[in-house]
Amino acid sequence: MAIGVLYTHCFSLGEFSLTFDLLNRNSFINDEFLKQINNKFSSYLDDYLAIHKKKREDLIEAVIKIAFDKDHKISAGTLYGDYFQVRVILVDSCTRTFSRYNDGYCVAHTHWIKQRNYIDSLPIEDHPLIGNYNFSLNLSPKSLEITDVLFNIPKVL
Repeated sequence: MAIGVLYTHCFSLGEFSLTFDLLNRNSFINDEFLKQINNKFSSYLDDYLAIHKKKREDLIEAVIKIAFDKDHKISAGTLYGDYFQVRVILVDSCTRTFSRYNDGYCVAHTHWIKQRNYIDSLPIEDHPLIGNYNFSLNLSPKSLEITDVLFNIPKVL
């Protein structure tokens, strides 16, 4: 599943922050698409735990949080696409927290298809020269504190 497909689904729901509870296979009971994604993530967790000789019972929390910056609160200067961040949080039975995050830019896949169809409809002489534009492929790092707004986490004063 590509992030753009998930983003498109979020657009249809009007939700731009999701939390997948990997210990609860009944999450998203009213949304079959998100339920299937949650179950897939949950099976990845099982694989991860097996590699490390752990069990689900060793965890009290296992979540994947994904938020999209549809309104460009974080990256106002984005040329194309919207910023997103993924946070993975595991809390073991001793309440030790393990977390990782990653981010990037994405476009809802339905918007990408419309844009792609438009470009493909242009005569070849009207196509912009590919490769003339040099965009940095490295994201400038964004702190978790700055991006908390995407996850509706209140700012601590």
